[in-house]
Amino acid sequence: MFTFNTFQKSLAVSLLVLFFTGCNQQEFYEKEFLEGVGVPDDAIELPDEPKIVDNTTGGSTGGSTDGSSTTGGSTSGGTTDGGSTSGGTTDGGSTSGGTTDGGSTSGGTTDGGSTSGGTTDGGSTSGGTTDGGSTTGGSTDGGSTTGGSTDGGSTTGGSTDGGSTTGGSTDGGSTTGGSTDGGSTTGGSTDGGSTTGGTTDGGDPGVCGDGTLTNASDTFIQNTSQNAAVDILWVMDNSGSMGDEQAALAYNFDVFIRDFISRDIDFQMAITTTDGRDGRSGNMIGDTAKLTDEAARANQTQFLQDFKDMIKVGTRGSGTEMGLQTSKDFFSQYQSWARRDAYLIVVYISDEQDSSPDAVSSYVAALQGLKAQSGMVKAYSIVTQDIDPNKQWETLGTRYEDVSNATGGEVANIHSDFYATLTNFGFKILELLDSFPLSGVPIDTDIQITINGVQVSNGWVYDPQARVIKFDRSAIPNEGSIVIAYYKKCVAP
Repeated sequence: MFTFNTFQKSLAVSLLVLFFTGCNQQEFYEKEFLEGVGVPDDAIELPDEPKIVDNTTGGSTGGSTDGSSTTGGSTSGGTTDGGSTSGGTTDGGSTSGGTTDGGSTSGGTTDGGSTSGGTTDGGSTSGGTTDGGSTTGGSTDGGSTTGGSTDGGSTTGGSTDGGSTTGGSTDGGSTTGGSTDGGSTTGGSTDGGSTTGGTTDGGDPGVCGDGTLTNASDTFIQNTSQNAAVDILWVMDNSGSMGDEQAALAYNFDVFIRDFISRDIDFQMAITTTDGRDGRSGNMIGDTAKLTDEAARANQTQFLQDFKDMIKVGTRGSGTEMGLQTSKDFFSQYQSWARRDAYLIVVYISDEQDSSPDAVSSYVAALQGLKAQSGMVKAYSIVTQDIDPNKQWETLGTRYEDVSNATGGEVANIHSDFYATLTNFGFKILELLDSFPLSGVPIDTDIQITINGVQVSNGWVYDPQARVIKFDRSAIPNEGSIVIAYYKKCVAP
Protein backbone atom coordinates (compact mmCIF):
# COMPACT_ATOMS: atom_id res chain seq x y z
CA MET A 1 0.00 0.00 0.00
CA PHE A 2 1.35 3.32 -0.97
CA THR A 3 1.87 5.68 1.93
CA PHE A 4 3.19 9.23 2.27
CA ASN A 5 6.10 9.82 4.41
CA THR A 6 6.50 13.09 6.22
CA PHE A 7 8.47 14.70 3.44
CA GLN A 8 5.93 13.78 0.79
CA LYS A 9 3.04 15.14 2.88
CA SER A 10 4.78 18.46 3.25
CA LEU A 11 5.46 18.66 -0.46
CA ALA A 12 1.78 18.00 -1.32
CA VAL A 13 0.55 20.71 1.00
CA SER A 14 2.98 23.20 -0.50
CA LEU A 15 1.80 22.43 -4.03
CA LEU A 16 -1.86 22.93 -3.02
CA VAL A 17 -1.08 26.30 -1.45
CA LEU A 18 0.75 27.42 -4.59
CA PHE A 19 -2.23 26.34 -6.73
CA PHE A 20 -4.82 28.30 -4.83
CA THR A 21 -2.71 31.37 -4.42
CA GLY A 22 -2.29 31.44 -8.14
CA CYS A 23 -6.05 31.95 -8.72
CA ASN A 24 -7.37 35.43 -9.65
CA GLN A 25 -8.91 36.98 -6.57
CA GLN A 26 -11.27 38.97 -8.82
CA GLU A 27 -13.04 35.70 -9.79
CA PHE A 28 -13.99 35.10 -6.19
CA TYR A 29 -15.19 38.64 -5.81
CA GLU A 30 -17.26 38.46 -9.03
CA LYS A 31 -18.77 35.13 -7.94
CA GLU A 32 -19.72 36.52 -4.58
CA PHE A 33 -21.23 39.58 -6.26
CA LEU A 34 -23.32 37.44 -8.67
CA GLU A 35 -24.52 35.22 -5.87
CA GLY A 36 -25.65 38.34 -4.05
CA VAL A 37 -28.15 39.42 -6.73
CA GLY A 38 -31.55 39.93 -5.12
CA VAL A 39 -30.08 39.76 -1.62
CA PRO A 40 -30.34 42.80 0.66
CA ASP A 41 -27.19 44.87 0.79
CA ASP A 42 -26.68 44.25 4.45
CA ALA A 43 -26.62 40.47 3.79
CA ILE A 44 -23.62 40.68 1.43
CA GLU A 45 -20.17 40.47 2.96
CA LEU A 46 -17.66 42.20 0.73
CA PRO A 47 -13.92 41.97 1.39
CA ASP A 48 -12.74 44.52 3.90
CA GLU A 49 -11.05 47.56 2.42
CA PRO A 50 -7.93 48.79 4.13
CA LYS A 51 -8.75 51.68 6.48
CA ILE A 52 -6.91 54.74 5.31
CA VAL A 53 -6.43 57.77 7.49
CA ASP A 54 -5.85 60.66 5.08
CA ASN A 55 -3.61 63.29 6.63
CA THR A 56 -1.95 64.25 3.37
CA THR A 57 -1.97 67.37 1.30
CA GLY A 58 -1.97 66.66 -2.40
CA GLY A 59 -3.65 63.25 -2.18
CA SER A 60 -3.45 60.79 -5.08
CA THR A 61 -2.73 61.20 -8.76
CA GLY A 62 -4.72 59.30 -11.34
CA GLY A 63 -6.99 57.58 -8.79
CA SER A 64 -10.71 57.37 -8.06
CA THR A 65 -13.06 57.47 -5.09
CA ASP A 66 -16.05 55.33 -4.20
CA GLY A 67 -18.99 56.47 -6.36
CA SER A 68 -17.33 59.23 -8.40
CA SER A 69 -14.37 59.51 -10.79
CA THR A 70 -11.70 62.14 -10.85
CA THR A 71 -9.03 63.13 -13.33
CA GLY A 72 -5.95 64.29 -11.66
CA GLY A 73 -6.93 63.31 -8.15
CA SER A 74 -10.01 63.15 -6.02
CA THR A 75 -9.00 65.19 -3.02
CA SER A 76 -6.79 68.00 -1.91
CA GLY A 77 -7.13 67.83 1.80
CA GLY A 78 -9.58 64.86 1.51
CA THR A 79 -13.19 64.21 2.72
CA THR A 80 -15.64 61.40 3.15
CA ASP A 81 -19.46 61.45 2.80
CA GLY A 82 -20.88 63.26 5.89
CA GLY A 83 -17.71 65.01 7.02
CA SER A 84 -16.25 68.45 6.62
CA THR A 85 -13.87 69.38 3.84
CA SER A 86 -11.59 72.17 2.77
CA GLY A 87 -10.82 71.81 -0.89
CA GLY A 88 -12.53 68.55 -1.89
CA THR A 89 -15.74 66.99 -3.26
CA THR A 90 -19.00 65.70 -1.89
CA ASP A 91 -21.31 62.80 -2.59
CA GLY A 92 -22.72 63.26 -6.07
CA GLY A 93 -21.64 66.85 -6.72
CA SER A 94 -18.67 68.81 -7.95
CA THR A 95 -17.01 71.39 -5.79
CA SER A 96 -14.41 74.08 -5.85
CA GLY A 97 -13.82 74.82 -2.27
CA GLY A 98 -15.67 71.78 -0.90
CA THR A 99 -18.58 70.80 1.41
CA THR A 100 -20.30 67.64 2.49
CA ASP A 101 -23.94 66.53 2.43
CA GLY A 102 -25.54 67.84 5.68
CA GLY A 103 -22.42 69.38 7.18
CA SER A 104 -21.10 72.88 7.60
CA THR A 105 -18.93 74.47 4.95
CA SER A 106 -16.80 77.49 4.27
CA GLY A 107 -16.51 77.98 0.56
CA GLY A 108 -18.50 75.13 -0.99
CA THR A 109 -21.88 73.73 -2.14
CA THR A 110 -24.73 71.61 -0.94
CA ASP A 111 -26.33 68.40 -2.17
CA GLY A 112 -27.74 69.08 -5.62
CA GLY A 113 -26.79 72.73 -6.00
CA SER A 114 -23.77 74.78 -6.96
CA THR A 115 -22.41 77.57 -4.84
CA SER A 116 -19.70 80.15 -4.74
CA GLY A 117 -19.51 81.20 -1.17
CA GLY A 118 -21.04 78.04 0.33
CA THR A 119 -23.96 76.75 2.44
CA THR A 120 -25.43 73.44 3.49
CA ASP A 121 -28.93 71.99 3.21
CA GLY A 122 -30.76 73.03 6.41
CA GLY A 123 -27.73 74.51 8.14
CA SER A 124 -26.41 77.97 8.79
CA THR A 125 -24.38 79.86 6.22
CA SER A 126 -22.36 83.00 5.80
CA GLY A 127 -22.12 83.98 2.17
CA GLY A 128 -24.10 81.30 0.32
CA THR A 129 -27.50 79.89 -0.71
CA THR A 130 -30.19 77.55 0.49
CA ASP A 131 -31.95 74.57 -1.02
CA GLY A 132 -33.72 75.82 -4.15
CA GLY A 133 -33.12 79.55 -3.84
CA SER A 134 -30.43 82.02 -4.83
CA THR A 135 -28.96 84.54 -2.44
CA THR A 136 -26.44 87.28 -2.31
CA GLY A 137 -25.55 87.67 1.30
CA GLY A 138 -26.75 84.24 2.45
CA SER A 139 -29.67 82.56 4.28
CA THR A 140 -31.00 79.17 5.25
CA ASP A 141 -34.27 77.34 4.56
CA GLY A 142 -36.52 78.31 7.50
CA GLY A 143 -33.82 80.00 9.52
CA SER A 144 -32.94 83.56 10.34
CA THR A 145 -30.84 85.69 8.02
CA THR A 146 -29.24 89.08 7.90
CA GLY A 147 -28.85 90.20 4.32
CA GLY A 148 -30.55 87.26 2.60
CA SER A 149 -33.85 85.68 1.56
CA THR A 150 -36.34 83.01 2.47
CA ASP A 151 -37.66 79.91 0.72
CA GLY A 152 -39.30 81.02 -2.53
CA GLY A 153 -38.93 84.78 -2.22
CA SER A 154 -36.29 87.33 -3.06
CA THR A 155 -35.17 89.97 -0.62
CA THR A 156 -32.80 92.83 -0.32
CA GLY A 157 -32.45 93.53 3.33
CA GLY A 158 -33.40 90.07 4.54
CA SER A 159 -36.21 88.23 6.37
CA THR A 160 -37.33 84.78 7.33
CA ASP A 161 -40.55 82.88 6.68
CA GLY A 162 -42.86 83.73 9.61
CA GLY A 163 -40.42 85.89 11.55
CA SER A 164 -40.01 89.59 12.13
CA THR A 165 -37.97 91.76 9.80
CA THR A 166 -36.71 95.28 9.49
CA GLY A 167 -36.08 96.16 5.89
CA GLY A 168 -37.20 92.89 4.28
CA SER A 169 -40.16 90.85 3.04
CA THR A 170 -42.35 87.90 3.84
CA ASP A 171 -43.30 84.66 2.12
CA GLY A 172 -44.62 85.51 -1.33
CA GLY A 173 -44.73 89.29 -1.13
CA SER A 174 -42.37 92.15 -1.74
CA THR A 175 -41.97 94.96 0.75
CA THR A 176 -40.23 98.25 1.17
CA GLY A 177 -40.22 99.03 4.82
CA GLY A 178 -40.54 95.43 5.94
CA SER A 179 -43.03 93.17 7.72
CA THR A 180 -43.78 89.55 8.38
CA ASP A 181 -46.87 87.39 8.04
CA GLY A 182 -48.91 87.91 11.21
CA GLY A 183 -46.60 90.43 12.88
CA SER A 184 -46.81 94.10 13.59
CA THR A 185 -45.14 96.62 11.29
CA THR A 186 -44.39 100.28 11.06
CA GLY A 187 -44.33 101.21 7.40
CA GLY A 188 -44.74 97.66 6.10
CA SER A 189 -47.01 95.21 4.32
CA THR A 190 -49.11 92.11 4.61
CA ASP A 191 -48.77 88.57 3.27
CA GLY A 192 -48.84 88.63 -0.51
CA GLY A 193 -49.23 92.37 -1.11
CA SER A 194 -47.08 95.45 -1.07
CA THR A 195 -47.71 98.48 1.12
CA THR A 196 -46.04 101.73 2.00
CA GLY A 197 -46.99 102.91 5.45
CA GLY A 198 -49.31 100.02 6.39
CA THR A 199 -49.91 97.25 8.91
CA THR A 200 -49.98 93.49 8.78
CA ASP A 201 -52.43 90.73 9.66
CA GLY A 202 -52.57 90.37 13.44
CA GLY A 203 -51.52 93.95 14.23
CA ASP A 204 -53.36 96.41 16.48
CA PRO A 205 -56.98 96.28 15.25
CA GLY A 206 -57.79 99.71 16.68
CA VAL A 207 -60.61 100.83 18.95
CA CYS A 208 -63.29 99.18 16.78
CA GLY A 209 -61.57 95.86 16.20
CA ASP A 210 -62.83 94.57 12.85
CA GLY A 211 -65.44 97.32 12.69
CA THR A 212 -65.28 100.90 11.41
CA LEU A 213 -65.08 104.09 13.43
CA THR A 214 -67.94 106.33 12.25
CA ASN A 215 -69.37 109.76 13.01
CA ALA A 216 -72.91 109.49 14.36
CA SER A 217 -75.71 111.84 15.39
CA ASP A 218 -79.19 111.54 16.92
CA THR A 219 -81.85 114.23 16.50
CA PHE A 220 -84.72 114.88 18.93
CA ILE A 221 -87.60 117.34 19.02
CA GLN A 222 -88.43 118.41 22.55
CA ASN A 223 -92.10 117.75 23.37
CA THR A 224 -92.80 118.76 26.96
CA SER A 225 -96.53 118.98 26.37
CA GLN A 226 -96.79 115.21 25.92
CA ASN A 227 -96.33 113.01 28.96
CA ALA A 228 -93.50 110.53 28.68
CA ALA A 229 -94.78 107.03 27.90
CA VAL A 230 -93.38 103.60 28.66
CA ASP A 231 -94.40 100.03 27.79
CA ILE A 232 -93.15 97.28 30.12
CA LEU A 233 -93.15 93.56 29.27
CA TRP A 234 -92.47 91.16 32.13
CA VAL A 235 -91.00 87.80 31.04
CA MET A 236 -91.40 85.51 34.05
CA ASP A 237 -89.79 82.06 34.39
CA ASN A 238 -92.61 79.56 35.05
CA SER A 239 -90.45 76.48 35.61
CA GLY A 240 -90.78 74.36 38.74
CA SER A 241 -88.19 76.23 40.82
CA MET A 242 -89.59 79.76 40.52
CA GLY A 243 -92.47 79.85 43.01
CA ASP A 244 -90.57 81.88 45.64
CA GLU A 245 -89.29 84.44 43.15
CA GLN A 246 -92.74 84.99 41.69
CA ALA A 247 -94.11 85.60 45.18
CA ALA A 248 -91.26 88.00 46.04
CA LEU A 249 -91.83 90.09 42.94
CA ALA A 250 -95.58 90.24 43.60
CA TYR A 251 -95.07 91.27 47.20
CA ASN A 252 -92.65 94.13 46.34
CA PHE A 253 -94.29 95.34 43.15
CA ASP A 254 -95.78 98.43 44.77
CA VAL A 255 -92.31 99.97 45.38
CA PHE A 256 -91.62 99.62 41.66
CA ILE A 257 -94.84 101.22 40.41
CA ARG A 258 -95.81 103.81 43.02
CA ASP A 259 -93.73 106.65 41.54
CA PHE A 260 -95.19 105.90 38.11
CA ILE A 261 -98.61 106.43 39.57
CA SER A 262 -97.73 109.51 41.65
CA ARG A 263 -96.06 111.22 38.68
CA ASP A 264 -98.92 110.38 36.35
CA ILE A 265 -96.67 108.47 33.97
CA ASP A 266 -98.32 107.06 30.86
CA PHE A 267 -97.60 103.33 31.16
CA GLN A 268 -98.93 99.95 30.17
CA MET A 269 -97.68 96.49 31.11
CA ALA A 270 -97.99 92.92 29.87
CA ILE A 271 -96.78 89.52 31.07
CA THR A 272 -95.52 86.40 29.31
CA THR A 273 -93.44 83.37 30.39
CA THR A 274 -90.20 81.62 29.46
CA ASP A 275 -92.06 78.53 28.18
CA GLY A 276 -91.04 78.27 24.53
CA ARG A 277 -93.05 75.20 23.59
CA ASP A 278 -95.30 75.32 20.54
CA GLY A 279 -98.62 76.98 21.27
CA ARG A 280 -97.29 78.63 24.44
CA SER A 281 -94.30 80.72 23.38
CA GLY A 282 -95.00 84.44 23.77
CA ASN A 283 -98.61 84.06 24.94
CA MET A 284 -99.97 87.00 26.90
CA ILE A 285 -100.92 86.21 30.49
CA GLY A 286 -104.18 87.78 31.70
CA ASP A 287 -105.83 90.96 30.50
CA THR A 288 -103.30 93.69 29.70
CA ALA A 289 -106.05 96.34 29.94
CA LYS A 290 -105.93 95.84 33.71
CA LEU A 291 -102.23 96.77 33.83
CA THR A 292 -102.29 100.40 32.62
CA ASP A 293 -102.05 103.83 34.21
CA GLU A 294 -105.75 104.29 33.51
CA ALA A 295 -106.57 101.17 35.52
CA ALA A 296 -104.34 102.41 38.35
CA ARG A 297 -106.06 105.77 38.47
CA ALA A 298 -109.47 104.15 38.41
CA ASN A 299 -108.77 101.77 41.29
CA GLN A 300 -105.21 101.56 42.53
CA THR A 301 -105.89 98.75 45.00
CA GLN A 302 -107.48 96.58 42.35
CA PHE A 303 -104.70 97.42 39.90
CA LEU A 304 -102.02 96.25 42.36
CA GLN A 305 -103.93 93.07 43.14
CA ASP A 306 -104.46 92.25 39.47
CA PHE A 307 -100.72 92.53 38.78
CA LYS A 308 -99.84 90.36 41.78
CA ASP A 309 -102.25 87.68 40.63
CA MET A 310 -101.06 87.71 37.03
CA ILE A 311 -97.30 87.73 37.76
CA LYS A 312 -97.70 84.43 39.65
CA VAL A 313 -97.69 82.52 36.39
CA GLY A 314 -97.29 79.14 38.03
CA THR A 315 -94.50 76.56 38.03
CA ARG A 316 -95.68 74.00 35.49
CA GLY A 317 -93.87 75.51 32.53
CA SER A 318 -91.02 74.01 30.55
CA GLY A 319 -87.74 73.41 32.37
CA THR A 320 -85.95 74.60 29.22
CA GLU A 321 -86.28 78.35 29.68
CA MET A 322 -86.28 80.42 26.48
CA GLY A 323 -87.10 83.94 27.59
CA LEU A 324 -85.38 85.65 24.66
CA GLN A 325 -87.36 83.62 22.16
CA THR A 326 -90.69 84.02 23.99
CA SER A 327 -90.28 87.80 24.18
CA LYS A 328 -89.62 87.89 20.45
CA ASP A 329 -92.69 85.73 19.83
CA PHE A 330 -94.78 87.99 22.05
CA PHE A 331 -94.16 91.00 19.84
CA SER A 332 -94.82 88.90 16.75
CA GLN A 333 -98.24 87.91 18.14
CA TYR A 334 -99.18 91.30 19.55
CA GLN A 335 -97.62 93.70 17.10
CA SER A 336 -99.88 96.62 17.99
CA TRP A 337 -99.29 96.42 21.72
CA ALA A 338 -95.95 98.30 21.77
CA ARG A 339 -96.60 101.99 21.11
CA ARG A 340 -94.46 103.78 18.56
CA ASP A 341 -93.41 106.77 20.68
CA ALA A 342 -93.09 105.01 24.02
CA TYR A 343 -90.01 103.59 25.66
CA LEU A 344 -89.99 99.79 25.62
CA ILE A 345 -88.69 97.99 28.70
CA VAL A 346 -88.44 94.17 28.75
CA VAL A 347 -87.81 92.66 32.20
CA TYR A 348 -86.51 89.07 32.30
CA ILE A 349 -86.78 87.10 35.55
CA SER A 350 -85.21 83.61 35.62
CA ASP A 351 -82.96 81.45 37.77
CA GLU A 352 -81.52 79.55 34.79
CA GLN A 353 -79.68 80.29 31.58
CA ASP A 354 -81.66 81.20 28.49
CA SER A 355 -81.83 78.28 26.03
CA SER A 356 -83.32 80.09 23.04
CA PRO A 357 -82.03 78.73 19.72
CA ASP A 358 -80.61 81.90 18.14
CA ALA A 359 -77.65 84.13 18.94
CA VAL A 360 -78.12 86.89 21.49
CA SER A 361 -77.39 89.51 18.84
CA SER A 362 -80.37 88.39 16.78
CA TYR A 363 -82.74 88.91 19.72
CA VAL A 364 -81.23 92.33 20.44
CA ALA A 365 -81.77 93.29 16.80
CA ALA A 366 -85.38 92.04 16.92
CA LEU A 367 -86.16 94.16 19.99
CA GLN A 368 -84.46 97.29 18.69
CA GLY A 369 -86.18 96.84 15.34
CA LEU A 370 -89.49 97.57 17.05
CA LYS A 371 -88.50 101.25 17.37
CA ALA A 372 -87.35 103.86 14.89
CA GLN A 373 -84.89 104.96 17.59
CA SER A 374 -83.13 101.85 18.91
CA GLY A 375 -82.08 103.67 22.09
CA MET A 376 -85.71 103.59 23.23
CA VAL A 377 -85.47 99.83 23.89
CA LYS A 378 -83.95 98.64 27.18
CA ALA A 379 -83.72 95.13 28.62
CA TYR A 380 -83.59 94.65 32.39
CA SER A 381 -82.66 91.29 33.92
CA ILE A 382 -83.13 89.66 37.32
CA VAL A 383 -81.07 86.49 36.91
CA THR A 384 -78.64 84.14 38.60
CA GLN A 385 -75.25 85.81 38.93
CA ASP A 386 -73.76 83.44 41.49
CA ILE A 387 -74.60 79.82 42.19
CA ASP A 388 -76.34 78.98 45.48
CA PRO A 389 -74.95 75.58 46.58
CA ASN A 390 -78.39 74.73 47.98
CA LYS A 391 -79.99 75.32 44.57
CA GLN A 392 -78.14 72.96 42.28
CA TRP A 393 -80.60 73.48 39.44
CA GLU A 394 -79.60 77.13 38.98
CA THR A 395 -77.36 78.28 36.13
CA LEU A 396 -75.87 81.67 35.34
CA GLY A 397 -78.12 83.86 33.20
CA THR A 398 -75.37 85.32 31.04
CA ARG A 399 -77.45 85.52 27.85
CA TYR A 400 -80.02 87.71 29.57
CA GLU A 401 -77.18 89.84 30.92
CA ASP A 402 -75.77 90.20 27.42
CA VAL A 403 -79.07 91.54 26.10
CA SER A 404 -79.29 94.01 28.98
CA ASN A 405 -75.75 95.22 28.41
CA ALA A 406 -76.26 95.50 24.66
CA THR A 407 -79.31 97.76 25.14
CA GLY A 408 -78.01 99.86 28.02
CA GLY A 409 -80.34 98.25 30.56
CA GLU A 410 -79.86 97.04 34.13
CA VAL A 411 -78.95 93.66 35.67
CA ALA A 412 -79.69 92.42 39.19
CA ASN A 413 -78.98 89.20 41.05
CA ILE A 414 -82.03 87.02 41.60
CA HIS A 415 -80.66 86.25 45.10
CA SER A 416 -80.75 89.94 46.05
CA ASP A 417 -83.58 91.62 47.91
CA PHE A 418 -86.46 92.18 45.49
CA TYR A 419 -87.46 95.35 47.32
CA ALA A 420 -84.12 97.00 46.55
CA THR A 421 -84.01 95.60 43.02
CA LEU A 422 -87.50 96.78 42.06
CA THR A 423 -86.97 100.18 43.68
CA ASN A 424 -83.82 100.69 41.59
CA PHE A 425 -85.45 99.43 38.38
CA GLY A 426 -88.40 101.80 38.82
CA PHE A 427 -86.09 104.75 39.44
CA LYS A 428 -83.93 103.96 36.38
CA ILE A 429 -86.93 103.68 34.10
CA LEU A 430 -88.35 106.99 35.29
CA GLU A 431 -84.98 108.63 34.64
CA LEU A 432 -85.16 107.49 31.03
CA LEU A 433 -88.39 109.38 30.51
CA ASP A 434 -86.63 112.72 31.03
CA SER A 435 -83.66 111.79 28.86
CA PHE A 436 -82.60 111.64 25.23
CA PRO A 437 -81.55 108.07 24.27
CA LEU A 438 -78.65 107.58 21.87
CA SER A 439 -79.06 105.00 19.14
CA GLY A 440 -75.38 104.02 19.21
CA VAL A 441 -72.66 103.49 21.78
CA PRO A 442 -70.19 106.40 21.95
CA ILE A 443 -66.59 105.22 22.02
CA ASP A 444 -65.75 107.95 24.57
CA THR A 445 -67.22 110.95 26.36
CA ASP A 446 -66.36 113.34 23.53
CA ILE A 447 -70.02 114.15 22.80
CA GLN A 448 -71.29 117.44 21.42
CA ILE A 449 -74.83 118.70 22.01
CA THR A 450 -76.54 121.42 20.02
CA ILE A 451 -79.94 123.03 20.69
CA ASN A 452 -81.38 124.73 17.63
CA GLY A 453 -77.91 124.73 16.06
CA VAL A 454 -76.09 126.26 19.02
CA GLN A 455 -73.58 124.11 20.85
CA VAL A 456 -74.09 123.80 24.61
CA SER A 457 -71.33 122.53 26.87
CA ASN A 458 -73.06 122.73 30.26
CA GLY A 459 -76.37 121.75 31.79
CA TRP A 460 -76.38 118.11 30.64
CA VAL A 461 -74.68 114.82 31.42
CA TYR A 462 -74.18 111.54 29.57
CA ASP A 463 -75.16 108.32 31.37
CA PRO A 464 -72.88 105.61 29.88
CA GLN A 465 -74.89 102.77 31.45
CA ALA A 466 -78.27 103.83 30.07
CA ARG A 467 -76.63 105.59 27.07
CA VAL A 468 -78.80 108.67 27.38
CA ILE A 469 -78.30 112.43 27.53
CA LYS A 470 -80.00 113.97 30.56
CA PHE A 471 -80.49 117.71 31.05
CA ASP A 472 -80.46 119.48 34.38
CA ARG A 473 -83.84 120.79 35.52
CA SER A 474 -82.69 124.36 34.87
CA ALA A 475 -81.41 123.55 31.38
CA ILE A 476 -84.24 121.50 29.87
CA PRO A 477 -84.75 122.58 26.23
CA ASN A 478 -87.89 124.54 25.43
CA GLU A 479 -90.91 123.05 23.73
CA GLY A 480 -90.21 122.34 20.06
CA SER A 481 -86.42 122.69 20.37
CA ILE A 482 -84.28 120.56 18.09
CA VAL A 483 -81.66 118.71 20.09
CA ILE A 484 -78.82 116.96 18.24
CA ALA A 485 -76.15 114.76 19.82
CA TYR A 486 -72.89 114.22 17.90
CA TYR A 487 -70.46 111.43 18.78
CA LYS A 488 -68.30 108.66 17.35
CA LYS A 489 -69.31 105.00 17.35
CA CYS A 490 -68.15 101.68 15.95
CA VAL A 491 -70.01 99.99 13.11
CA ALA A 492 -69.69 96.22 12.81
CA PRO A 493 -68.21 94.84 9.55
